[in-house]
Amino acid sequence: MKRILFLLSVLSIVVAANAQEAYNEAIRMAKAVADDTSKSLEERKIATFKKDALYYLGSQSYKLTPDSSVTVLDHQALALFQFINLFQGRYLMAAKKDRPAIIDQFKRVSLAHPRFHDPNKEYVLAYITNAGYITQFSLDTDWVAAYNAIRRKMQK
Repeated sequence: MKRILFLLSVLSIVVAANAQEAYNEAIRMAKAVADDTSKSLEERKIATFKKDALYYLGSQSYKLTPDSSVTVLDHQALALFQFINLFQGRYLMAAKKDRPAIIDQFKRVSLAHPRFHDPNKEYVLAYITNAGYITQFSLDTDWVAAYNAIRRKMQK
């Protein structure tokens, strides 16, 4: 019984330490794919969006609330990956003629859930105004709220 309790306590410490590293690990993973020339161009573009969105999130969070919890960044990073994964799944399963509607639906959800209300629209909307990316989402997104909203829409 003592062994089980010990293992559970060690496991909870490891999980807590890993949770604090989720944001940094998300950046590392996105950067690795974005820089990997053996990956398809589309995969690299999606990873570039993730990387840029994570850097923006970290920069804005630190600038506006320097004492903010790392946990907030971890939750946002996880939700960003979930949002993009859900988008990719829907996009790839859709018929080619339906793909623009999928992009538009996810784009509208991203725009409807700003996190920082950044007035620099040219910067935060760069992926929306660049038709070369299927990840046409705002960098200024509350990814937790956006992911929850798109999941609710998908369940209807």
